[in-house]
Amino acid sequence: MNNFYASVECLLNPSLKNYAVAVAGNPYKRTGIILAKNYLAKVFGVKTGEAIWEAKKKCPTLVCVAPKFDKYEEFSKRAHEIYYRYTDLIEPFGIDECWLDVTNSLKLFNCTPMDLAKQIQDSVLNELGLSVSIGISWGKTLAKLGSDMKKPLGLTEINENNYISILKSTKIEDMIMIGKHTAQKLHQMNVNSLYELYLLKPQFLKEKFGVVGVYLHNAVSGIDDDKLIVPRDEDTKSVGNGATAVHDMTNIDEIKDFLRDLSIKISRRLRNHGFSAKTIHLSIKFADFTYLGAQTSTSFYFSNEHDIYKLALELFLGLAGEKFAPVRALRVCTSNLTSKNEQQVNLFADNKNENLCLAIDKLKEKYGESVIGLAKDCENF
Repeated sequence: MNNFYASVECLLNPSLKNYAVAVAGNPYKRTGIILAKNYLAKVFGVKTGEAIWEAKKKCPTLVCVAPKFDKYEEFSKRAHEIYYRYTDLIEPFGIDECWLDVTNSLKLFNCTPMDLAKQIQDSVLNELGLSVSIGISWGKTLAKLGSDMKKPLGLTEINENNYISILKSTKIEDMIMIGKHTAQKLHQMNVNSLYELYLLKPQFLKEKFGVVGVYLHNAVSGIDDDKLIVPRDEDTKSVGNGATAVHDMTNIDEIKDFLRDLSIKISRRLRNHGFSAKTIHLSIKFADFTYLGAQTSTSFYFSNEHDIYKLALELFLGLAGEKFAPVRALRVCTSNLTSKNEQQVNLFADNKNENLCLAIDKLKEKYGESVIGLAKDCENF
């Protein structure tokens, strides 16, 4: 959805439509930055993530409004309801973006992917008053790339006929997963377009960037085996938690503390629902607003914080390594759930941690969250 926060604000207050508008936080706190802006503000060079004072220096007439997250969530849910008319395979990517797998929907609606995208776009505009840009391709990375190419109300299909020509005309910074630091390193290697990245050997990229290099090669080559994670009903299909850090995290100890906290919350929710999981997904949002994400599945079911933390940390190190760009937010999500009563028993499992976690849950329920916690230096945690 184009300029989502600002677009919703202009819907709620139509008098703002002819002004440069930005949704911003408190200028005296970390949240005193531009969260979103409309196209009139963009003309002045106002950028997401910059300080309010910097934005007003560029555009003195900029109208800053406080965020109304409850309203954004409401419009996001209404948009999802529209998407569900066309497919039930939907993976949210933040509050204003989704991937939709419409492979099987094309037969049902008897139309081309472009025709279906136009129907979705028109439905959102007519029913919600919001514009959406849609990218169409055979994988998530290229679909995301297409959705960013034309705004507002853009429709872009990346297929086998135009794929190479689009790579040749697209800057490396325009592809998801390539943040500021990765882009700088690629520029130093004289790699400026996605086509030049496409020509590099996967082993060479792995030597330069580690496991991220493999992701880059697969993404730009159209080798996209990153399946959709479909959390249609979080209470029964997936359990996750995410948060934005008070300040950008720059060292692994901060990341570990953050993942511990998320793991404890997710573990407790799993136990409350009587679930165990076999799949875990980690999303990383960097300070420059770029994302990385990956998931892994295990041969066993897990629900305690130790397993969740260990798996999440492994995913983080695999994606970002020990030395990484500043991290703004992390989200961990568990899926492939089953009821404890239905799962296969692991004969080699040690139930001590599980029993300890259950005991801690009872203490917290009775005496409050801060009454007890696990030590940071306890085994595997």
